[in-house]
Amino acid sequence: MENTSFIEKLTTPKFVKISTITALIVAFSCLIIGYIIAQFGPYGYNMFDNYISDMGSSRYTPFPYMRTISNLISSPLFFPLTFYMKQKLLPKSQVLPRKRQILGKLGFIGMLMIFIGMTITGIITEDVNMQIHTYIAIFAIFGGVLATFTYGLLITRYPSQVPKKVGIYMTLCIPIIAILAIIGFPSRIFYEWILLFALYSWIILCSAFLLKNTN
Repeated sequence: MENTSFIEKLTTPKFVKISTITALIVAFSCLIIGYIIAQFGPYGYNMFDNYISDMGSSRYTPFPYMRTISNLISSPLFFPLTFYMKQKLLPKSQVLPRKRQILGKLGFIGMLMIFIGMTITGIITEDVNMQIHTYIAIFAIFGGVLATFTYGLLITRYPSQVPKKVGIYMTLCIPIIAILAIIGFPSRIFYEWILLFALYSWIILCSAFLLKNTN
């Protein structure tokens, strides 16, 4: 009962709104500030030559803590939205097709992978342990791909508060980004940034529609 009560409090629309807006403000503010600071690093810093994680390395920036600040604050704040989306896209009040249940559970797992992975990479930065950081970053990226594609299919195929056109965008952006990354123009690193922005864009869209007209 205590666990159920905790999840219910965690997923009240008001709390989800506040936590998601705060998470987005922190994430984008730290990204912008960290990017600007990294320009004063020994090699410069740009989206074509540098991974996002390089922002957390003293090799590339004079202040390698913006990714840590961002990930440790914003990532946990996305967990209420993660559980709220699962509740809304897999409502317990309805008898759901098995395929919808599978897609919803995979999307939920993917979102957990994203924000658990991002939290850990905030602790284990490139400066702490490059190899472990890389593995965890790949784990989070795979979660982003999984959540984007499976939730996109669910929204496209089944009725929900999120318009189908958003689901189509989510479903198509993954193969498009993958193809462009394979081509490698202007650089393969650039598409890690594109994936990040694609992820944030559908999170903003989905949360806006799912939280619309809630108190």
